[in-house]
Amino acid sequence: MSSKTLLAVRQRIRESFTRVLAATAAAALAYWLARVVLGQSQPIFAAITAIICLAPGIPSHFRQAVNLLIGVSIGIVVGELVFLLPDSLGAYDIGELRVGVAIFTAMLIATIFGLPPVVPIQAGASALLVILMGPQAAGLARYLDVLLGTAVGVSFAVLFFRARLSFKD
Repeated sequence: MSSKTLLAVRQRIRESFTRVLAATAAAALAYWLARVVLGQSQPIFAAITAIICLAPGIPSHFRQAVNLLIGVSIGIVVGELVFLLPDSLGAYDIGELRVGVAIFTAMLIATIFGLPPVVPIQAGASALLVILMGPQAAGLARYLDVLLGTAVGVSFAVLFFRARLSFKD
């Protein structure tokens, strides 16, 4: 590596170190709170949400949090509605078809609003998780984890980065 490349790497590390540290601490705190307060045994979504809210390079952590909640909400609702479809047609299991219908529908609905890519990504991923994990593990439980992770992420942004609660990107 050239010295110019090493300097660029050091600069990127220096610029993102605090954000990475905050995202790490927020994820751990959200995970712990979800276990203690919500009684979740594996609250991975609380931790993941905090990371997504605080990731380096995001211009507005609050806007990211709102977009994430919109996407997750769409995905969970669509996933739950897809459970109304039959899981088999006679002797044929159509589980894969339900997965496809859930992802396609959630992502298509999420794109209608013209919001950033995190919305349809979260909508599709949430619908998929609801279908694969079942509503008991992924519906309301996932949503509560996401709400808690979002609250922790936004709190860290406000406390440590003096981020204003703004919708501007």
